Amino acid sequence: MQRPWTQLLFLLGLSFLAGCVTLAPPGAPMQVLVPVLYATDRNVDEAGDPGSLYGGHRGPVSMGIATVALSTRKEGESPFADWSRWEPYTGVAENRNELLGVAPLDTASFDELVDIKTAATPGRSVLLYVHGFRRDFDAVATNMAILAYETDLDSVPMIFSWPSSGSVFGYAGDVTNLQWSGAHLREVVKRLLARDSIETVHLAAHSLGSQGLLEAIVDLSRDDNARLDKLGEVVLASPDVDSELFRRDYLPTLSSLGLHVTVYATDNDVPLQTSLRVNRYKRLGDARAEIFIADGVETIVFSDVVTFMNSHDAFLEIGDLQADLHYLLNDGMTAAERPTLEAVATDRGTYWRAQPYPR
Repeated sequence: MQRPWTQLLFLLGLSFLAGCVTLAPPGAPMQVLVPVLYATDRNVDEAGDPGSLYGGHRGPVSMGIATVALSTRKEGESPFADWSRWEPYTGVAENRNELLGVAPLDTASFDELVDIKTAATPGRSVLLYVHGFRRDFDAVATNMAILAYETDLDSVPMIFSWPSSGSVFGYAGDVTNLQWSGAHLREVVKRLLARDSIETVHLAAHSLGSQGLLEAIVDLSRDDNARLDKLGEVVLASPDVDSELFRRDYLPTLSSLGLHVTVYATDNDVPLQTSLRVNRYKRLGDARAEIFIADGVETIVFSDVVTFMNSHDAFLEIGDLQADLHYLLNDGMTAAERPTLEAVATDRGTYWRAQPYPR
């Protein structure tokens, strides 16, 4: 006879397995192909995985296109994910997400590709994504493909990948490498803004990458030749940024440029709480330490739609949050307009809490 606690464990196990099963959309292929443009200053690593080309050390700036195969059967899909708009993968398809390969391009070829792809988007726009700590090139390209797929992104997806070590013990080195990459990131953004084919450049960053993106915007604000009027949404997901420095040093520039800034934060983000202990000061994305409220910034607390295990990478894993990004990036809705959010009034101002998307 089973003991009560073993019966409970058995039922919990069944519940977990049931939750992991995702039915395939009718008619969907096993995988679809999502192309992602890239710029990177990582080193070329010929000895690495055949699907990738770039390592975790510094190198010259390279641009090109990466091809990612995404599973159409992953758990937690956004309600806006639409497999039918992407090309089916006709190779040996598997139930996983994988980087199939990268193709470096010379400057002229890359610019031509940007023009072609941007012309095919509704708003002639690009979303440039800057990753965070402990990410290799393969993961970054795959992450961007997931974001484009799950949000049904109307913009051309593109990454800037700086030389993160890909190691949990490499935080200090990653901080230094991100600073080294700052000038390259700034020039990549300026290059996109200068393209006549592009009307809008949206910028998004995750975790530590938010620091590099903010520095690039501040630097560009001093450049009279930068077409900053073409900047669109600025999204900071779980930003590993000193919140006091953000208020004092970055927010005035963002406000002077008239940029719409969205901060995604949660109160159970272990990496950011670790960063607080390492850096000694509150992080912008750590809602447990402080919910950041200021004019010109819409703070979204997404604690109600995540668990302890997926809070830091929620924008890549949680359909409810990806639905909110769909309304923000595709439709340009403010927080007050998006059906995915609930306003919370405080004596310091208003912030918003992400809510489960009705299905």
